[in-house]
Amino acid sequence: MLAPCYTWFSRRLFRLFALLPFLLVALQTRAQAPDTVDVSASEQHIADALQVYHDPGATLTVDQVQTHQFIPNKTDAVLQSGKTVHWVRLVLRNPGNREQTRLLYAGDWSHLELYQQNETGYTLKRTGQLLPIGERDVPSHKPYIRLELLSKSTTTLYLRLQGDIDLYKPQALQLQLLPPEQVSATNSDRLFGQGIFIGIILVMTLYNLVLFASVRDRSYLYYVLALLGTGLYFMFYHGFAIELLWPNSPLWNAHSFPFIVTFNGLFRVLFTRHYLNTQRTMPVWDKALTLLALLYMLPVGMGLLSYLTPLDLLQACVSLIGIIGGLVLVAMVLTSIQSLRQGYRPALYFLIANVFFVVGALLFILKENHLVPDNLVTVYAAQVGMVAQVVLFSLGLAYRLNTVTSELNARVLEKERLEREKETERKLLIEQQKNELEVMVANRTAALRHRTQELKDTVRKLKASEHKLRRLNYFKDRFFSIISHDIRTPLATLESFLNILVNFSDKMKPDQMQKLATHTQVSVRNLQALLENLLQWSTAQTASGHHVRFEPEVLTLEELVNRNVALLNDTADTKQITWQVQVVPTLQVRADAHMLDFVVRNLLHNAIKFSYPGGLIKIDAEKGPDNMATIAVTDQGTGVSPDVLATLFKLETPAMATKGTVNEKGTGLGLLLCRDFVERHGGKIQVETALGQGSRFYFTVPLAIPEQTTDKSLQLEGEIC
Repeated sequence: MLAPCYTWFSRRLFRLFALLPFLLVALQTRAQAPDTVDVSASEQHIADALQVYHDPGATLTVDQVQTHQFIPNKTDAVLQSGKTVHWVRLVLRNPGNREQTRLLYAGDWSHLELYQQNETGYTLKRTGQLLPIGERDVPSHKPYIRLELLSKSTTTLYLRLQGDIDLYKPQALQLQLLPPEQVSATNSDRLFGQGIFIGIILVMTLYNLVLFASVRDRSYLYYVLALLGTGLYFMFYHGFAIELLWPNSPLWNAHSFPFIVTFNGLFRVLFTRHYLNTQRTMPVWDKALTLLALLYMLPVGMGLLSYLTPLDLLQACVSLIGIIGGLVLVAMVLTSIQSLRQGYRPALYFLIANVFFVVGALLFILKENHLVPDNLVTVYAAQVGMVAQVVLFSLGLAYRLNTVTSELNARVLEKERLEREKETERKLLIEQQKNELEVMVANRTAALRHRTQELKDTVRKLKASEHKLRRLNYFKDRFFSIISHDIRTPLATLESFLNILVNFSDKMKPDQMQKLATHTQVSVRNLQALLENLLQWSTAQTASGHHVRFEPEVLTLEELVNRNVALLNDTADTKQITWQVQVVPTLQVRADAHMLDFVVRNLLHNAIKFSYPGGLIKIDAEKGPDNMATIAVTDQGTGVSPDVLATLFKLETPAMATKGTVNEKGTGLGLLLCRDFVERHGGKIQVETALGQGSRFYFTVPLAIPEQTTDKSLQLEGEIC
């Protein structure tokens, strides 16, 4: 009886052991099967559902890696440094009735490959920070991959994440599925915010560059170069460098920041030394700043080694640059405090400006070295501090310029005081010797009279110099008004072209892009020509001595009018305004080219401004009486009201700036300058207007005729403002 029971039990036990391997395989397969997540799942849910396989040899294909065991992702795991490859498996489900589009973001990896399962196998998409912009699945500074998920479908994704350099390898595995609208809105915010920041940097750069051209103080030049370095670094940091400057050189983009930061840091140190005059007043601090500047050679060398050799030194370079940059910022603050303690008042602006920037920059440096959290405050603190710094630095530079001027005036006054004291002593000596040296009294009296006359001449010269300095300051203000008045229009045109390129380039055809690029090039060339003329004029007038010179020459009116019409043609096109030019080709005048250019251009600009869209502007020129030519600009615009007409061309009561038909803005100074320039030619400028029917501005300049007397030519050429 026991034998059959024993036999039955043995058979069941044998069958159980035989099925055990199959049970283990089934359990293992079930353990490897990934969780299915919805396309709208949260980032944490996606991270929990990821399955990972670390490929140490970096040689497996997508078919080979499927035979290996994937393990659940550890969300708190930190990836090791060095070149590595990681495979991530994820099953996505779209339960909805509509096709879903998502942008997948797995972090800033050097190379990223996505294998999406389909009916015939897998679809391959590539991106990564070391791929050129044009080769990425989504041409953006961030490595996005576009996913198209059909309704009520499930798909398996295999991600191959390769980190060639530590700079482009996240510390942990993560995955985000972002709606395209969210990414587009984030990118628009980036363009808007950084565009404002870069615009402020460019404006302050141009402002300080103009000051440098005027006073030749190296502090302004060093500050301009430091501002350019700062703007270039934040273009690199926010992805504009790889998108705009070198889109086909991603490896250089990764290695460019040591050189950009070094450029910025060196000129900040030079600006600090020169602005605070540390070489003369604080030699110890000057040596410390020089040593910090030399330390910047270390990250430059590390960047070159990393770029030219297989060594990966970029992450170490980031830490080293952070240490050197922090030391430089602290040294700038301490140096300004020491300079302020020595009584140097301009150091106050330097100190206050640096406090804002140093706090923001140190937060940014700590964030880059993963010592503080990555949030809006730590990301943008440096830029906010930078904006505050450029404004306060500009005030400080202006204050420093006034201080230097005051010191020079004080030296002149001290010298005059000493001269007067010496003269007083000399008179007392003569008075004491009067009774004893009667013969010498007459000689001394004559000498004193001669000296008195010299003093009177000196006083007269000083008064004349003061008058000249006041006039120079007056014309400096006017010259800057000319620049601001004339440069606004081509800059506005260029801005509109660039705005179209930024916002609508993906919707434009190649021929439209080519046409817009051609218009942009023309606008840039016009702006370049305008700036060159203004700067050449500025150089000529500054080098001429003390006054703005009037240099008439023979000019062909037709060429001059057509040149200025072409310059404003793009502006007129925006309001569909047409031109009617009636100028005799042989009509020539004798006038200053720069002044006449300004007058014609200003009248044309005003005509456009106050013309209605689709209007007509007439420009005609003819011979007039008294050997004068009359040039007229007629529009069909708003006309001039009687109260404004009463103040036109009057320096005592200048007309307020009036907005045009489409709210164009002006300075209100153009017609005053036109009147001044026309009167220097011996002509007059007048206006005929009717409210609501348009205006006709016309002025006269001398004709270029042989009968013109030599005396009159000499008088005009020698005239000064």
